Amino acid sequence: MLTAAASWYTIDQANRLAFIGIAEDAVQRIGDRIENHMLLLTSVEAHFHATGEVPRIEAFRAFVSDLQKTEQFNGVQGLGFARYVQTGPQSDLAISAELERNYGLPRLPWPETGEDFRTPIVMLEPATEPNRRALGFDMYSEAIRRAAILAALSERRLRASGKVELVQENSADPQAGFLIYTPFFAENTDRPLGFVYAPFRIPNLFESALSRPPMLPIHITAWDGEPTDASMIYKAEGNPSRRVDAAPASVMSIEVAGRTWTVEIRPSETYRPPVDQTRTIMLAIASFLLAAALAASSRAQQRTIEVGEELRLESERALTDREFLLQEMKHRIKNMIARVLAMSRQTARSSESLDDFTQSFGARLQAMAASQDLLARTAWKSADLKMLLAQELRQLFGDDLDESDLRGPDIELNEVAAQAFGLAFHELATNALKYGSAMSEDGKLDIWWRIERDQGKREALVFSWQERSSTPLGEQKSNALAQKGGFGTKLLDATMRVELGGSITIVPDEYGIDVTINVPFERVKASHRPS
Repeated sequence: MLTAAASWYTIDQANRLAFIGIAEDAVQRIGDRIENHMLLLTSVEAHFHATGEVPRIEAFRAFVSDLQKTEQFNGVQGLGFARYVQTGPQSDLAISAELERNYGLPRLPWPETGEDFRTPIVMLEPATEPNRRALGFDMYSEAIRRAAILAALSERRLRASGKVELVQENSADPQAGFLIYTPFFAENTDRPLGFVYAPFRIPNLFESALSRPPMLPIHITAWDGEPTDASMIYKAEGNPSRRVDAAPASVMSIEVAGRTWTVEIRPSETYRPPVDQTRTIMLAIASFLLAAALAASSRAQQRTIEVGEELRLESERALTDREFLLQEMKHRIKNMIARVLAMSRQTARSSESLDDFTQSFGARLQAMAASQDLLARTAWKSADLKMLLAQELRQLFGDDLDESDLRGPDIELNEVAAQAFGLAFHELATNALKYGSAMSEDGKLDIWWRIERDQGKREALVFSWQERSSTPLGEQKSNALAQKGGFGTKLLDATMRVELGGSITIVPDEYGIDVTINVPFERVKASHRPS
């Protein structure tokens, strides 16, 4: 892409330089045409000086006719002479007599004026109908022409006017024009007799200057002075080129008898750059396609690496889950054996004979198996908290369990909460069998739960498990569940804190233990009861 950009820049610079050459050629043609016209005025002024006076109309007409045969006359409306006289009836009559003598026109100077001087046109050749309309016109009466006349008079040289509408115009769409004046003085005096001048239609001037071959593929806009809407004097027909590779506009200036024209030259719609950018565009497209292919290949390789990494992480998670399941299975087996041993001891203490022991112990084993089967069949999808708790405690107390001691509202647990609380009840019941109140015949177990609101008005499920024995349990047994390193403690903490976003507090006591579980209610409640 950088190579394509460098190629585009190099060709673009070459095309710009080529177009600047075209623009300079156009400006040179316009400047040469204006210089030729000023030479015409200078030659007329020299003719006047050669005769020492204003020539007669016949000599002036013959001189202009000879000049008209040359190519440089193209673009000028004519060559003329305007008298410089004081305003008054006597001078008006003299001008009228001169117009009658030169062109047979009984016409007074026009328009009316409040100025002290007049410069009415008394000669203008060739004598076309538009030029005849201009005869007798007092150019001093109009401000823009007057400014140029006074500048030429004071500086005694050629001076151009600003943009005006020529008197020769007689159409619905008049074209912009301007005039160039040079003063003519009486021989051996400083008394001005008048002004040799030439009127120009600006579009004719530009078209005559640019019409000679080779034709230039340009679009020109020109202003008299700074570029503004009011100062615009010419705009070529058509539109500038809209090609992406077209050269930018060139802005130049032309000096016209004391005035500065600003010319903006743009490529026209017929312009074609000397060096085509098609190869550069093709190179850019090929580079883009190559970059896209490389990016796609790189992305495919990156995706392959990402998939491999995901498979590795998934394998590690699977191994971790497998290890956790094995640990839980071993822990459950140990707890199951501990439960069976605890139940056998309790059954033996309360049995009067071997047959009595066999019957009671077998019944408890059957209840334990039924509870496990129930939990396996429900797959922890949804469960009532009290029923789930009673299933576990029946394995501890058998038929002696009084469910009225389990105090709390009806709460339907969702799948995750059922699994978590099932494990928690299992661990708490097993701990009671191993170390707690179930070891003594007069041990007591106090269980309750309720829904509370915190300061933020969020509901929380609070579950309390309190064990008490009539005799001290000993430090090792009372701290068994509270020890941080045991699997049961880790399992309780993982289920309550990690899975349910809650907390579990274990407070050991000389005669038992207090366990409080606090979890957000929205994390444990089921969305609906199972049918």
